[in-house]
Amino acid sequence: MSWAIWVTGLPGSGKSAIARAAAAELAAHGEPVQILELDVLRRTLTPAARYDAAERDAVYRALVIIARALTSAGCPVIIDATAHRREWRDLARASIGDFAEVQLVCPLEVARERERTRGPGHHPRGIYARAGQPGATVPGVDVPYEPAVAPEMTIDTTRETVTAAGARVAALARTFARRGPSPSTGGGWTLWISGRPGSGKTTVVSGVCERLGGRGVSVMVLDPIEYAEAIMPKAARSRAQREIVARAIVETAKRLSDVGVAVVIDGAPPPRDAGSLARERIGSFGQVELACAPDVCRTRERAVRWNLVPCPGAQRPMAPPDLGLDYEPAVCPDLILYTDALDEGTAADEVVRLVDRLERAARERRRSCA
Repeated sequence: MSWAIWVTGLPGSGKSAIARAAAAELAAHGEPVQILELDVLRRTLTPAARYDAAERDAVYRALVIIARALTSAGCPVIIDATAHRREWRDLARASIGDFAEVQLVCPLEVARERERTRGPGHHPRGIYARAGQPGATVPGVDVPYEPAVAPEMTIDTTRETVTAAGARVAALARTFARRGPSPSTGGGWTLWISGRPGSGKTTVVSGVCERLGGRGVSVMVLDPIEYAEAIMPKAARSRAQREIVARAIVETAKRLSDVGVAVVIDGAPPPRDAGSLARERIGSFGQVELACAPDVCRTRERAVRWNLVPCPGAQRPMAPPDLGLDYEPAVCPDLILYTDALDEGTAADEVVRLVDRLERAARERRRSCA
């Protein structure tokens, strides 16, 4: 586990500048960190952003689970996001062991002027120009901004320079114990194992992780169901929210593999083009489709969910059987395994052969970038 620091404040209060200054200070002393800048993440999570309440809630919950996954892998994180509702920052505090909140203080009129005159960057343009218009949701103007109740640090950005503020945030980070990620041999990669419910995904993932563990390769498994439950806690789930779930998984896998972590995704959330996005975003990526006759899958799914047979690697309480009536197979998988004909061990061995190719590609990519 590692730490996360959330820098919060009104748009234009100086969050991005201070987060980058703190990251640069830490990197200069051999302590690299990941910056989760919401304006950057939105390019992946919501490429056609609407900024309505439901979308914002899903995006901030996605931000929290991405931060939690990175810190769980040993990657320290600085979060740069307004999060005008305190509950989102409180969710991160409850989810991440070593967590701190940095509250930026800046009068609204100063933040407005800074936002109006600041140069190009990842942030959307003209935030305050939209304030007061019908349907506008600008934090601090149209919707309340809820400051931290008991932040670990408060910075008045009208009185402190960016350099001094960044140094203070870096000093706060150093109060946490740091554990770096456990990279795979040769570099990070991502493998997505998809298939109908009951096709044997979790069993195959367990076998693959066991074999790689025997080689000393630590693997982080991402569970799409966990992401869905974290990002969409309510029963009514829109197509847009489901897309955010899939894109959050891809973003997490990319960031982990970029720092040398081996990632396996156990399951396939809709939409199925998430695999294409992952292939586009992640340097060393492979996808395995587990093919199995629908009637066999349904029989297996019922047996597992009704506790008639054990399921290796299953961590969640048993849910009602998912018959996979709306399942769409992967578009262009690197490997198709017919799990109604192959035994578990052979299937895992075939997947490990694909992993070997991914590791070689990751090593070659790192050599070419060196």
